[in-house]
Amino acid sequence: MSEEKVQETVQENLDIKVESKPERADSGLLQEVMAKKAKLKEYEAKIAELEAADEKRRHKELSDEGKKDELIAELNSKYEKIETEYTRLSKFEDTEKLRLIDSITSDEDEKNELKGESLSTLRLIKNKIATKSTDAPTARGSVGKQPPPDFTKMDADERKKNWKSILQQYQKN
Repeated sequence: MSEEKVQETVQENLDIKVESKPERADSGLLQEVMAKKAKLKEYEAKIAELEAADEKRRHKELSDEGKKDELIAELNSKYEKIETEYTRLSKFEDTEKLRLIDSITSDEDEKNELKGESLSTLRLIKNKIATKSTDAPTARGSVGKQPPPDFTKMDADERKKNWKSILQQYQKN
């Protein structure tokens, strides 16, 4: 009988060790993936750096060879593309700011004051207001007409104080 208990205990301990090994393997695998991801980001940054240096070198060669017109046309098209993207994003930011300001306040003076704030600041303010309003305690009990106090359980002073309300509860409405 005691041998069976010992064997069961040993088997349970072995099961626990076997179950914990995959977790360690997973964490090792996760660390390996994270290290590779960091290396990949490092390589991407180096590639972007090399591409920028190559672009500058190419521009210098075009300028030195006297092909300035081609360089100017290329830079103008790049500028126009960036300008349209900037215009689109700034319009989006302005509408998002207005939407956030409208959801924060309805007072015109406060709206004018908030227009100078950044989008991230406005989002932070909105989130603070949202969390503040959800933290408000809920009302307890009924808000409507309360049942009249029982005047038979009141002492003489309380009846004198509340005599008007006692009379009103027995009058017809």
